[in-house]
Amino acid sequence: MRRTPARAAKPRNNDAGFAVAGPHPGPVVVLVQCNPFPCGMEEGRDVRIVSTCHVFLSPVSQACWLMAEVKASLRVETRLRGVPLSPGIALGRPCFYEHRCAGAGPASATCPGQETRRLQDALTWLERQRSELARQAQARLGREHAEIFEAQRMMLADESFHSQLAASIEEHGCSAEQAVQTVLDSYSEQFAAADTEYLQQRIADISEIRQGLLGYLGRASACRRCKDTTGCSLGHCRLGNDHILVGEEITANLPIETDRKTVGFIVEKGGPNSHAIILARALRCPVVGGIQDLAEAIPADAQILIDGDRGEVILNPSPATLTHYRNLSTGRGQEAEVSTPVPGLKVMANIGQSGDVGDALACGAEGVGLYRTEMELLVAGRLLNEAEQFARYSEVVTAMAGRPVYIRLLDLGADKAAKWLETTLQDDALTGMRGARLLLAHPGLLREQARALARASCHGPIHVLYPMIGTVEQFVEMRALFDQAVADLQPAGLRHGVLFEVPAACLAGRQLMQHADFGCIGTNDLVQYLFAEDRCEGNTACYAGFENNPVLWELIRELSRVAASAGKPMAICGELAGDPRFTARIMDSGISAVSTSPAHIARVRRAAEQARCATSRPASRAISAGR
Repeated sequence: MRRTPARAAKPRNNDAGFAVAGPHPGPVVVLVQCNPFPCGMEEGRDVRIVSTCHVFLSPVSQACWLMAEVKASLRVETRLRGVPLSPGIALGRPCFYEHRCAGAGPASATCPGQETRRLQDALTWLERQRSELARQAQARLGREHAEIFEAQRMMLADESFHSQLAASIEEHGCSAEQAVQTVLDSYSEQFAAADTEYLQQRIADISEIRQGLLGYLGRASACRRCKDTTGCSLGHCRLGNDHILVGEEITANLPIETDRKTVGFIVEKGGPNSHAIILARALRCPVVGGIQDLAEAIPADAQILIDGDRGEVILNPSPATLTHYRNLSTGRGQEAEVSTPVPGLKVMANIGQSGDVGDALACGAEGVGLYRTEMELLVAGRLLNEAEQFARYSEVVTAMAGRPVYIRLLDLGADKAAKWLETTLQDDALTGMRGARLLLAHPGLLREQARALARASCHGPIHVLYPMIGTVEQFVEMRALFDQAVADLQPAGLRHGVLFEVPAACLAGRQLMQHADFGCIGTNDLVQYLFAEDRCEGNTACYAGFENNPVLWELIRELSRVAASAGKPMAICGELAGDPRFTARIMDSGISAVSTSPAHIARVRRAAEQARCATSRPASRAISAGR
């Protein structure tokens, strides 16, 4: 902290004792904290500069980040690892969401006529609500997204559906609630057994219709509560705070009905292809799923930062974490910036699911530099068979239309393990394995994925990334298993490369590059293992310091030299690749390709263009001086 000069103008305080001071050259916000005294405050004294920054977002939004930075210095940062469902970054307070019913309905129809009228009222109400949601979705997102609600409205209006519900009440003596449950359960079973993906996807419609009807019949109401208040309506926060909606799951209506103060969602259940997540993604609202026992895991008074790109929830982020994320903020409704390629550095996109390829294309990515295929499994909550994997990989390769696609083999285990995985593989020691070791221990996983990749390569070139390689022997063995699995398929356009993220592999880089077609440096895990620093413990300041460590950069330069001498390309992926502060240094190290989140592509390209111009200026001066 430093004090202001003795003649500094006294800032205007708000109720919290903070103020925005100026003027300054350019748009700069200065947050100062004032220490009030009973007799007032002497001008120019007891005023501390807390933080300054250039405003890249709106002044209000930037001030919120600065205020959070001050509060963060008093709390301990905690990180929760989940599953990325919708990309983006958001900061806010937790707002817990749930449905509460006034009471259970009757067990049976004591008066069938009354139950029929109750059911008809529910159907009429839900049909009107879906019509209104369709109208709002079309106005904000277009016809494609409005069809989600229109399909549900049409089902609610279907006469045969009405007849089956009425028959359950009149012929079987069911209550309205029992009729809804029985008929819609039957629909779900029929759709689940269908052999077409379209009908299987309709199960989501059934689930949302069931929830809507039962909610109306049970007089359920959406309840929101936070540390300071309860009973806010779904579309209005009484306090006007940016908040993260926290709940067991979200339904399709939530992203449409919530106001812009709802900047993100954290859920226990949900998949990337659910209606709610599709709409959240279209609204550019980040969502993280797969975190259990949310009410216990997230304190009501916590400050929350969610990273929808990585599937991480950060409770009470430290000042260093906030500084890192502040300029990367891409919250609700903020369009990702589109940019064009720049000479000297190919910038590709990281994706976690096949549905993310649209974001990569929208940002002008020059390829997919890292497709984290294990995210498909973690989101689905089960292993995917060869056909399912083939469909996903083909979608990505076809969409990229000849641009390079780097697909990482399943990097499961350690922090990316799950109970269902242990049960499926009948292996309770997965925490001691990850990446290459796990795939070698369970070659069936590698075989299924290898065949899916080989079949997908007919749609375009695929670069296969081998994760967590520790030795030359590991890579050679995995490559042999891959080739054996696809021997009958005669794949075209497959290349095989090492992901350098284990220090031992880096030391064996020259030998590995003799066997590999290309290399890629995975800086996240490399920094962790190189400096014995656990990223999950939230010591962001220390971790960021390691990214500047000369040992890391010497290792990057050496791997770049090794690849160049072998005549093979070397790229970088990880947080380092998406940080514009390091772009010039990456290029100076001889790296000509990086992969990062789609939201960061434009920033990296700007930094690359600035670095290129800075390099060319001295040369231009030298030429001019020689004339």
